[in-house]
Amino acid sequence: MLKLSDDNPPESASAGLPHSREAEEAVVGSILINELVLDELADLQPEDFYIHRLRFIWQAYLRLREKKQPIDSLTVSEELEDFGRLEEIGGPAYLTALLNQVPTTLHAEAYAEIVKATSLRRRLLSAANRVAVLAYDTTAAVDELTEQATAVIREAIASTSQEASRSFAEVALELYDQAVERADAAKAGKPVLSRRIPTGWEEVNRMLNGGFVPGKFYVVAARPGDGKTTWLANVCLEAALSGKQPVFFSLEMEDAELVARILSGESGLDANKITDGVLADDDWTVFVGALDKVSGAAGRVEYTPNLTVERARAKAHRIQQKHGLDLLIVDYVQLMRGTGRTQNREQEVAAISRELKILAGELGVPVLAAAQLSREIEKRPDKKPQLSDLRESGALEQDSDAVIFLWRPDKTNQVTNFAFAKNRGGAVGSVDLYFDKAVTKFRNLTN
Repeated sequence: MLKLSDDNPPESASAGLPHSREAEEAVVGSILINELVLDELADLQPEDFYIHRLRFIWQAYLRLREKKQPIDSLTVSEELEDFGRLEEIGGPAYLTALLNQVPTTLHAEAYAEIVKATSLRRRLLSAANRVAVLAYDTTAAVDELTEQATAVIREAIASTSQEASRSFAEVALELYDQAVERADAAKAGKPVLSRRIPTGWEEVNRMLNGGFVPGKFYVVAARPGDGKTTWLANVCLEAALSGKQPVFFSLEMEDAELVARILSGESGLDANKITDGVLADDDWTVFVGALDKVSGAAGRVEYTPNLTVERARAKAHRIQQKHGLDLLIVDYVQLMRGTGRTQNREQEVAAISRELKILAGELGVPVLAAAQLSREIEKRPDKKPQLSDLRESGALEQDSDAVIFLWRPDKTNQVTNFAFAKNRGGAVGSVDLYFDKAVTKFRNLTN
C-alpha cells in the first residue's frame, strides 16, 4: 500500500507548524467516497490545508463543482492532469490510497474543524511574525504601529472566521422568548428593557421606532454650522444619563470644547462663558449642578485627529473590553483617513463607510457618523438636502441603515428640520426641533 506519510513538506522552519495530517487526509478522502460531503464543508478553502498536494486536490474538487461535474477518482485525476498537478500529487495511486485513510465520512465535519483550527494557528503565527517585524521598526510611530499590528491580526482571524447559520425555528423561538419576557415585565409593572437606545427626543424616537438599533450604521449629515456636532453631543449625553456607555470620537473639536458644549446644554449657560471661564456669581450654582450630573454619567470622549478606521476599531474594542460600550459616535467621516491604497478620495471615503458599517456589527452597538453635505445644496432654491449631496461618496447612502439630514428651511430662525431621507425599518419623513445655539442644545418645539 502506498504510504501517505511520505508526503512530508520540506524540512525547514515551517516543518513544525501546526497541522494534522490525519485530519487533512480524512477530509479529502471523504469527498472521494461521497461527494455530497463537500456541500457540508463549504467554509473549507484550499489554503486551509498544510500539505500541498492535498491543497491541489481540494482545488480540483472546487473546480469540478463549479463546472457541475461529478467528483470521483477518475474526474479528479483528469482535472489535476489538465492543470499539470497529477504527477506532483503522486498520481492516481495517491487518490486511491486516500480512500483507505477515511475512518468514516460521518465525521467529515469534525475532521474539517481540526483542519480549520490548525489553519488559524498557522495564520496567527504568521501574523505574529509580521507584527514582530513591525515592532522592530523604530522609525514607525506608536499609533501607526498599533494600527498596522491590529490590521494584521484582524486579517488573520477574519480569513478563517465562519458565520454560523441558524434555522428559522431557532430565530423565531428566540424572538418569542424576548416578547414573552417583555410582556411579563410590563404586566409586573417593571421597566421593559429594549435593545434600542433612545435619542432623547420623542418625535425622533418615533421615526426610529424607539431609538438607535445595536449593530446598525447611521449617517447624520448637514452643512457646516447647522448643528450636527451639537446634536450628536446631545445624543451622547442623553445616552450617558440613561445609564448607557457612549463614546464620542471627535476628529475636529478638542475634548474640552466638546464637553463644554455638553455642559452648556445641560446648564443652560452660554457655551462661550464656560469655554472662556467667565461666569457670573449666579452662574456657579447652575454650572456646578450640571458638572456633577455630567461627571456622574458614563460617557467618554476622545479628540483623535487623523483617525483611521483601523485605529477607531482598535480603540473601540479596547474601550468596550475595559469600560463597556453601547454607542459609538464619529465626527466626522470626511476627516477620517483610509488605511488601504485607493485611486481617489471618493473610493477612500467609500472604504471608510463600509468599514464603519462592519464595525457596528462587530461591536454590536449603533454607530453614528457625522458627514458633510456638498455645496451643491446651496445652488437649489429650497436648499433642501438630497441623498446625492453626501459629500465625496454615495457609499454612505448605500452602507447606512438611516440617513438623517439636519437643515434649516428658514434661516431667519433656529427651527431645524430632521429629514429621514433613508430609514430602514422606520418611516421616511421629517420632524422639527429647535436649535438653541447659544447653549448648544436641541429642544422640542413645544418647549
